[in-house]
Amino acid sequence: MKTMRIELIALLIVCLLPLAALAEEYPFLLTAGGSFAYCRDDQGTLLVYGDNQFGQLGKGGKAQSKKPAVFKSKNAEIDVSEIQDIYAGCDYSFFLMKDGSIYGVGNNAYNPLLAGFNRSRIVTHVRIPLEDRTIVKMACGFGQVLALNEAGEVWAWGRNSDGQVGNGSTKRITAPQKLNLTGIVDIAAGGKFSLALDKDGVLWGWGKNESHQLSNGKEKYFTTPIKVDIGDIRPAFIDAGGETVSVVDTEGRLWMWGRNDVQQIGIDTNKQPVLEPRLFEELPAPVVFMDSYNSQTYVILSDGSLWGWGNNRSGQLGLGKKTVGSPVSMIWPSDVIYVTSFDVSMNCVLKDGTVLACGSNKFGQFGNGKVTDFHMPQIQENGMKLFRAETAE
Repeated sequence: MKTMRIELIALLIVCLLPLAALAEEYPFLLTAGGSFAYCRDDQGTLLVYGDNQFGQLGKGGKAQSKKPAVFKSKNAEIDVSEIQDIYAGCDYSFFLMKDGSIYGVGNNAYNPLLAGFNRSRIVTHVRIPLEDRTIVKMACGFGQVLALNEAGEVWAWGRNSDGQVGNGSTKRITAPQKLNLTGIVDIAAGGKFSLALDKDGVLWGWGKNESHQLSNGKEKYFTTPIKVDIGDIRPAFIDAGGETVSVVDTEGRLWMWGRNDVQQIGIDTNKQPVLEPRLFEELPAPVVFMDSYNSQTYVILSDGSLWGWGNNRSGQLGLGKKTVGSPVSMIWPSDVIYVTSFDVSMNCVLKDGTVLACGSNKFGQFGNGKVTDFHMPQIQENGMKLFRAETAE
């Protein structure tokens, strides 16, 4: 559940940041992939909706769901009540169970589901052959998958064309690879690169280096983890976009670098990448949560306000479809506890359980039975509630 990710953040920075926005526990589940979503309503029912052209909703077929549909697994091993969290990629997703086991579903191009290299095959919740039963967090890139266990070790598999699995090769991966990393406390997966943060504040990266997000050198990619030079920054938690790196330090300050063709680093550089960590001095309060997807980033500040910047071609920043005029743009309202982004859309959850949406709704990823885009934040009108009223009090 999302409380686990909140607790991880709190564990890292509890003594250093005012976590008013995340002080309460909100035991809900909501996650978004490229153009689809999973959520658990206030009755404990798991619902799916949105794009399903690769079977990523786990229904065993390709029928779309423009309204929330009750999820019914065709895998008898899966007890929906035992799902700890759901991690979504662009067109596939994983169930992380309470016992630490993992089940994957959706498009198996690049073999993220470890079900053979059949691009057209619809995979319906197959168990990932990972003996380690202590997985506490996952991260999905554009084909690669990372899994972090409670001992601080990282497993990786899936797409490896640029070394983004980190096992020392660019060959196809047929089984989870245990990486040469220890003491890891956070992980993130970008488009074709991967990140890990260790307990000493060292940032490790591997995979494609096209926008110099891993190194300022001429290396096109790294097949094993390298130390990313972040100077004196003391990281608390990390995230990754398509070709960008985001780090929140122990004072709640945000730093970003990498690709900047649509101002995803919050500054105009004439589409040139940002080579050094850029401090977001425009943010008026500490960052307590962030979510990046490809070319846009959202952050929640300690005052509960939600900010976003970068790509806005579908109105996913909640500012209409106009070009973002300032480096960092605030999004209404100011009592946000969680945000999750699709490809060109986003959902945010308020303290009272209300879900707001904006951006593209081409595949019905807002679950309202329509395909009309929202260019300004609107209540997600699908009748769902994410948590009980007494929880929000």
